[in-house]
Amino acid sequence: MKELLLIPGPTPVSEEVLSALSKETMAHTDDRFASIMTSALDKTRKLFGAEKGFPFIIAGSGTLGMEMALTNILNEGENLLVLSHGFFGDRFVDIGKTIGVNVEVLKAPAGETVPLTSIESTLRKHHFHALTITHVDTSTGTLADVETIANMIHEVSPETLIVVDGVCATGGVEQKFDKWGIDVIFTGSQKALGVPPGLTLLAFSERAIEKRKSMAKVRTYYGDILRWMPVMEDPHKYFATPAVNMVYALEKSLSIITEFGLPAYYEKHTRMAAKVRAALTTVGFELVSKHPAPTLSVFKYPDGIEDAAFRSKLSVKGVIVASALAELQGKAFRMGHMGSVTEDELLVALKRMLEVCQELGVKVDKGQALNAFLEA
Repeated sequence: MKELLLIPGPTPVSEEVLSALSKETMAHTDDRFASIMTSALDKTRKLFGAEKGFPFIIAGSGTLGMEMALTNILNEGENLLVLSHGFFGDRFVDIGKTIGVNVEVLKAPAGETVPLTSIESTLRKHHFHALTITHVDTSTGTLADVETIANMIHEVSPETLIVVDGVCATGGVEQKFDKWGIDVIFTGSQKALGVPPGLTLLAFSERAIEKRKSMAKVRTYYGDILRWMPVMEDPHKYFATPAVNMVYALEKSLSIITEFGLPAYYEKHTRMAAKVRAALTTVGFELVSKHPAPTLSVFKYPDGIEDAAFRSKLSVKGVIVASALAELQGKAFRMGHMGSVTEDELLVALKRMLEVCQELGVKVDKGQALNAFLEA
């Protein structure tokens, strides 16, 4: 029985990407590797919609991307506004405090987003050097309207640098770095891109880079973009050894996505999300988010289902879902439906979920749920 990994990341990795990952390791200054890295960087630009942005591919997790985003644009004592609609929005608060900036946070209840009026009024009252937006928060499955927020910021506080956490969005949700006027965006390899964990991808705008150049010092060595820029411009150069085989895998995945077509890839995520939600809400599960993302869903349990028992029995049947975080822990589970996951795999997972519900003594109409999935 094939195990179905349906957590919000890491996500299943296709045979093609695994094959690329397993190729013989080259020297990191080899012409052949430099060509692969250059290709991956070019495709990263397209992925973010950042033809004018400067791309980076660095060995590290999405949290490294968060840290690089802030440390390279904020001096100690400067002001940061965090828009948080979940656990990972809150992480920006911790990072900001760690690097010595003044942090103000606008926090939304679980499943909701920060009202635009609240953001605008806060920006009008105080000056902020940067603002962070979590495009999709993995803890609640909530999607932020980055375009609308960015447009308002450009009007109300045009000098504020805009940072977007794209970790659980990039590849599954359209992003337009240039058009929306974003200054820093980052993601991780292990979500909708369908690559194993280990890489953070970023893009910086020209004014974000100029801000870094104006800073006397940054509170990072490895994460300093000025040390990495020569390497990204010419991958033959050296600062720190890149994760060679991971870059093979990333380039292969981005090639597959490019060939599939980004609009079609987005539509695939939207379609699979609709199917899963139609099926599970039919039998009593409740979607947490009022603004759900297409890459994952967070479902509250119906009466009679205990979290640990549900996930444990499901894992025995070969389907792995994630526990909820923060205030939702024990009340809900998180399910990824992104990257290389197929519709057939989701249908198998659904059938096993319905079996577990019945084993736990909860009556569900399997036929109704399966029809809802197929018809959505």
